[in-house]
Amino acid sequence: MDITNQTELELYFADHFDTILFPVLAEIYQSKAEYNRAKRVCEIGLEHHPNSVEGQFILSQAEMALGNLVVAEKWLKKVLDMIPAHQPAAAALPVLQEQLGRSKNTLTDSWKRAQDADPNNQFATDFLSPETSKNKKDEEAIPADIMIEKASISPRLATFTLVHVLKGQGLYQRALDVLDILDQKGENKKQIEVERQSIQSLL
Repeated sequence: MDITNQTELELYFADHFDTILFPVLAEIYQSKAEYNRAKRVCEIGLEHHPNSVEGQFILSQAEMALGNLVVAEKWLKKVLDMIPAHQPAAAALPVLQEQLGRSKNTLTDSWKRAQDADPNNQFATDFLSPETSKNKKDEEAIPADIMIEKASISPRLATFTLVHVLKGQGLYQRALDVLDILDQKGENKKQIEVERQSIQSLL
């Protein structure tokens, strides 16, 4: 079986719900912005392989893209409980938690974990620096969605996770702005185009 072939994987999965390959099919759906399908495949696969870190992480991303931020947070935490140094999950969790308005202590813990997983994580460094902490006091009184609407997005902060968070909050134009930045940075062109079409269909 060619595990890069979507049709072959779909046929195999239909007959073998217990296959350990379910994250491969889910990732294909995810890359095409078919988030409901990615979610369903992961849910089925995790019934048989509840400790699949790959399945849990892809499910978190699908939930995020669908706007289910609290559920996405739960799955990211599960990933990090199993693999504390999981860089993508460690990086995504505090970004998500900022949108959910979690406490400063929670955010600090999450950003520290992100920094431990990746010492080069500039987002974590910015948040944990003394200057940033001072600015946080002024920002706390402003709702996160208003801040994002008004603020310019630094190229350093542009990630697909941020695209999913913005999309989940209904901030479609801002999500498109982030995709433009990712395009300029030379990120995955195919994924950018799929995400762009998915968002534009909601406008």
